[in-house]
Amino acid sequence: MHITAIRAYQLDLPVKEGSYKWSGGKSVEVFDSTIVEVETDVGAKGYGELRTLGAAYLAAYPRGARAGVFELAPHLIGLDPRELGLVNRAMDRAMKGHPYVKSPIDIACWDLLGQATSLPVSDLLGGTFQARFPIYHLVGVNRPEAMRERAEQLLAQGFRRFQVKVGSGHWQLDVQRARACLDVLRDQEVVIVDANAYWRQHEAAQFIAALEDEPIYLEQPCRTLGECLAIRRRTARPMILDETLTDLDALFAAQAAGALDCAMLKLSRFGGISRLRLARDVCRQWGLAVTMEDSGGGDVVTAAMAHLAASTPSQSLLNGMLINMLVNERIAEGTPEPSGGWSEVSRRPGLGITVDERALGAPVFSIS
Repeated sequence: MHITAIRAYQLDLPVKEGSYKWSGGKSVEVFDSTIVEVETDVGAKGYGELRTLGAAYLAAYPRGARAGVFELAPHLIGLDPRELGLVNRAMDRAMKGHPYVKSPIDIACWDLLGQATSLPVSDLLGGTFQARFPIYHLVGVNRPEAMRERAEQLLAQGFRRFQVKVGSGHWQLDVQRARACLDVLRDQEVVIVDANAYWRQHEAAQFIAALEDEPIYLEQPCRTLGECLAIRRRTARPMILDETLTDLDALFAAQAAGALDCAMLKLSRFGGISRLRLARDVCRQWGLAVTMEDSGGGDVVTAAMAHLAASTPSQSLLNGMLINMLVNERIAEGTPEPSGGWSEVSRRPGLGITVDERALGAPVFSIS
């Protein structure tokens, strides 16, 4: 099997709730998603997806991602997509850094490997430990009363794991937001309060002191590893790191410093399934629970996230996540769906989805 063509498609995915909001007043109304199609000489096609959450979250932006795929594609024509180590080495030799560009290509090659072996990706990642896995949903930054109402809605839908977004305005308002949600979520399985690196250290110290007795996980309170470590030393609440975990080196540095209890691992930040699997397995060795996720997207990247979650033993998985829950559009059949706070991974080969090629429209480019 050899790669004969690589195509990129651009899709606008409107957000269900009108907008996706996170710390610092940042928001997007439409997810700009890049779908990568890898075609082979045996007629098989694999798909990957990337969404950067605009230009204000990752050190990346949507048009830059597509430009990067255009740059990489000629170096991959003729390679066997099943030889994932060689594919990733070729990408690294052709482009230094920019893991978000490599992520959808790596995902597409895993899809092709699964199709070639007639196995789901989760089996290839070490085994499907839990075909049915727990997922969380998020409560976006808003007025405290509106966030409480949203938490009640999600609770009624059967969710038992939650991520509460904070990080807008004064830290005292964030305390009100968290308490409003905890009024209805306090007894649930997992409640994560995520500041998305918004607070300065003294603000995070004030916030966590106000909520020290609450059963919460604190996620990425400050921008730097040193600031987050200082806050972790002040509190008994478990610390999740996200934005500072930019690659394996950053993960090792965080563990060496004793800065985290759990890790939020994102496909686009690490560069795809291959490297995220390695990061996950290292965390398992250290006894750290993980959430397998990405910064956003639709059906294709959601399928990849599901296979990573399903191939993680239950004691090592803090949460799964279906990022396509946040958007209206569906472009593939077989994508995992939420059911009472749980989901199931497809047992079909590869990613286990069938992409509707008509929904993709015309490619932004095709390299063959």
